[in-house]
Amino acid sequence: MMTEIIKKLINLLGEKKVKFSKDYLEKYGIDWYKEIKPDPTAIVFPYNENDLQEIVLFAEKEDQKLVISGGRTGLCGGATAANKEIVVSLEKMNDMNWIPKKNQVVCQAGAITDNVKNFVAEHDRLLPISLASSSSSSIGGNVATNAAGSKFIKYGSTKDHIAKIKVMLANGEMLTLKKEIKKDATGPNLMELFFGSEGVLGIIYEVTFNTCEQPKYIENILIRTSELNFIRQHILAPEVKNIISSIEYWDENCQKLLGDSPESTYFVVVELSSSSKDEIDLCLETLAEKNINIALLNSKQSDEIWAKREDLPVNLASKGAYKMDISVPLEILENFLDEIKKLSPNEMFSFGHLGDGNIHINIVSESNKGKLIDEVYGLLKIHHGSPSAEHGIGQRKKEIWTKFEGYQDKYKLLQTLKKSMDPKNILSPKVFFE
Repeated sequence: MMTEIIKKLINLLGEKKVKFSKDYLEKYGIDWYKEIKPDPTAIVFPYNENDLQEIVLFAEKEDQKLVISGGRTGLCGGATAANKEIVVSLEKMNDMNWIPKKNQVVCQAGAITDNVKNFVAEHDRLLPISLASSSSSSIGGNVATNAAGSKFIKYGSTKDHIAKIKVMLANGEMLTLKKEIKKDATGPNLMELFFGSEGVLGIIYEVTFNTCEQPKYIENILIRTSELNFIRQHILAPEVKNIISSIEYWDENCQKLLGDSPESTYFVVVELSSSSKDEIDLCLETLAEKNINIALLNSKQSDEIWAKREDLPVNLASKGAYKMDISVPLEILENFLDEIKKLSPNEMFSFGHLGDGNIHINIVSESNKGKLIDEVYGLLKIHHGSPSAEHGIGQRKKEIWTKFEGYQDKYKLLQTLKKSMDPKNILSPKVFFE
């Protein structure tokens, strides 16, 4: 329906950049978390900085709330507009440029992650943001959630590669923040305010990434084990860990879901990467000396196994799984998973990143879901884990501020920052806050 606000938006931006038909509202009004019903007023598509500024200033003047939308691959409702907000889709802002002297890539927030990675690879460099959603996720969304993924053990999260960002504040002002020199004591690194801020403090407009050297040699090994402590003690030992780029596991229930017959409790795949073949050979010799039963995978086997790992979240989603993204200290991970399994052996599916203790608990239950969610969080509190390792808070997990000790002061500071930087609560008003 053509409301007065929509008329004003069209007058401001033109019909091409404002959409309000049912199909647009349904597509752009929600992210991958489907438990919140979308109800946006309109979808707007800025093409440049001027468009974005006009939208923000319009929202401030009209007291209209904005929800920032990238690839909409979030799992916490951070990009869902449920209260007549205007959705600002950044997908048209997707330019990329290469800075050869610095081996840096400059990209607008709407650029798709895989497109940027492929662009960087054309210059024989690596942007090591490795996400299951990278074919759809956007760069701005990665920054706003500080996305991590399977290669965190070697390369860290998104923020670890950022040299500079441009961010638009709720008053329409564009800020450029940078930290391109490692030893720089000019006050706090204020880029950090926007890493993981999920759009509540400002809109990511442009990002400059440092890139990495492409590894020349990659080997994948398979380990079947029922003892994750064994993995921690031997595979994650310093003499091996330094060339591990990824180490993923999935449990027996996940193995069955993928059509396999489990030979052990955990199926573990490890990717080794280096610019030196001798370094990888030495690592494999070290593992052999420890009498570790490993299978060295050829390229076809590696591709098949990593494809299965990528299929896991999709298969679980098709079964209606409730997805929990948590992390616990590595030294108690095995015991924690044993306790999780005891809650309901056939309804608990787990997989995740062994190198950093980030596990994805998936609950597949028609009648027991609520009880199991509470029990998992109960165990997590006992073991001092994090209820959101890499997916953020969004609208879905706001209860953690009060339910988990240690987050209340962080929440108070967030409230102070929000009131100072966005006094009218224009940007992503329901994310983090009630």
